[in-house]
Amino acid sequence: MILARYLRREALISISAVAIVLMLIMATNLLARALSLAADGTLPANLVPVLLGFNLVKMLMYVFPVALFIGLMFALGRLNRDSEQTIIRSSGFGLWRITGALLPVAVPLALFTGWVSLFGWPMAEQARDRMVETAQSDYVGQQVPVGRFIEANEGRLVAYVGGVENGTYRRIFVFDESEDGSVAVESAPTGVMVEEDGQRYIALQDGRRIGGAIGQSDWNRLDYERHLIRLPGQVDEDDGQATVRTSGELWTSGRPDDRADLFERISQGIIALVLVLIAIPLAQAPPRSGRYGRLFWAFLIYALYFNVIPLVSDQIEDDSVGLFGGLLIAHGLFLLLWGLLFWSARGGWGRLKRQWMLRREHA
Repeated sequence: MILARYLRREALISISAVAIVLMLIMATNLLARALSLAADGTLPANLVPVLLGFNLVKMLMYVFPVALFIGLMFALGRLNRDSEQTIIRSSGFGLWRITGALLPVAVPLALFTGWVSLFGWPMAEQARDRMVETAQSDYVGQQVPVGRFIEANEGRLVAYVGGVENGTYRRIFVFDESEDGSVAVESAPTGVMVEEDGQRYIALQDGRRIGGAIGQSDWNRLDYERHLIRLPGQVDEDDGQATVRTSGELWTSGRPDDRADLFERISQGIIALVLVLIAIPLAQAPPRSGRYGRLFWAFLIYALYFNVIPLVSDQIEDDSVGLFGGLLIAHGLFLLLWGLLFWSARGGWGRLKRQWMLRREHA
């Protein structure tokens, strides 16, 4: 039908615009963080674009719900401002038919959001972890920043590694100040990465350590053949690598924290669809009332919805509520809100007021 196609086209234009803007903002933030990690030496530079792509997959499950909600508010608000929606409804195309016309746009995007949350994002996270682990194993030199001073413990530990060649570090300098005020200066021409007791260390070779207390004369010098040390900026293969479990594993697990995680994943697709349903009656406004007249309420509902999810998730994790009970509570509340808004947009309050006035007249 012509009106249905027109509504879907307007909705797709607004949803696409909002989604593109949000993705650009998030991609910029992710790129800045990735470049910062690469500059610190904790992330191989060649992995920056790959990791950016993996992280954008995760962002999709947060972008699509808000893009659907705000995009529909913009589209329907524009129709209200130009009195087009009044003409559409007066032609017999009421809220039910408007909802039916927009569901072919909303349902596929909501299903895609749910698929990303339940399957796409866990697969992307696992692939990312494997890629980072492989890159760090293949090129161990990326695990220590080289060519600049690096520090830790509020500047009490400062180190400098001049370079790396074939897995061997060159020209190593370390300044270490302990809490009791004593200091030590250490240097070594070479060092290599070794692993002991599950931890990675730099084994300094043929080095010298001079230490003592400032203002005291009893300084000592120690020449050694091998000394293990952890440098600031050094990372292990598993540092920061969180194991992301598949949704199937969460489903078969009986642990409350796994059920809470699964609840949050399932909720992403449901949120997208429920917000679409809410947007349609919420956007109904008197003609020429302004395109952005009800955006305040839209943002308020969005903020409440996305705060209810972690609250219910905490209850599931505490084993106070089951998985299906949590889904019913979190999303049932906003489905009731949709029903109330839908009833109100179809003149429910006006009919109720007229009935009340008639009863007062006959009383």
